[in-house]
Amino acid sequence: MNEDLLNDGYLSDLPLWADDDARAILEKVCDELKVPVDVITEMVMLQRERQHQERAAGIYPRFEEILGRID
Repeated sequence: MNEDLLNDGYLSDLPLWADDDARAILEKVCDELKVPVDVITEMVMLQRERQHQERAAGIYPRFEEILGRID
């Protein structure tokens, strides 16, 4: 995960990253499900980057790449 994006406010407006309690719950659930938090973070960042596009061309291979990091 690119911490600079969080520090620059890229996701800091979202409760899962802005609220300490929500972040703790996210981390706990991710730990229980064996999903790295950075995978969730990258998925959200990718969606936010592409939300202005009318079509999601090319987004699915990127999702597969990100999700492929889960053991």
